[in-house]
Amino acid sequence: MHFTIFHLLAFIILFLCFILICIIIFLKVKQKESALLFYTINTIFSSLLIYSTFLTINQFTVKASIEKLNYTRDLRNENLIIKGKVKNLTKFDIKKCYLYLNMVDRKKANKDIFYEENLKKAKMKSDSVSYIIEIIDKLPGNTYKEFSATVPFPPSFSNPEIYNTLKCI
Repeated sequence: MHFTIFHLLAFIILFLCFILICIIIFLKVKQKESALLFYTINTIFSSLLIYSTFLTINQFTVKASIEKLNYTRDLRNENLIIKGKVKNLTKFDIKKCYLYLNMVDRKKANKDIFYEENLKKAKMKSDSVSYIIEIIDKLPGNTYKEFSATVPFPPSFSNPEIYNTLKCI
């Protein structure tokens, strides 16, 4: 998680609220056991609020898109070559971007599998592989970088479908 001016402002405001509530507890609650309970609740609630606020701020300061994504199968080495361009959509820097790649082999089924004697013999297995590929190490704001990556291609796949998700931090 990288910090921006928005993170700093949110932290200062929420920390001041935490201190204010601690002062109110100190002034209003006279029993030590009850005060300790209220301090604990205040600490837990403030921690959760700061964490969720930081996650919300990150949703708006870390935005990227993937463009011109191209998959090429290298038959000689049984690899899949992935090329594309990652674009930073904000003015803030992005530390790293990962491409979550899922390949699924779609096998064609015929109508014989639904007969009762064949249904008992049928093996339903999942033919899929997943990869997490680091494609960008540092991406300044409002810029783009081209990337290329190679992953092994399962030779048993006959009709692959490829799904991808871009995650940046």
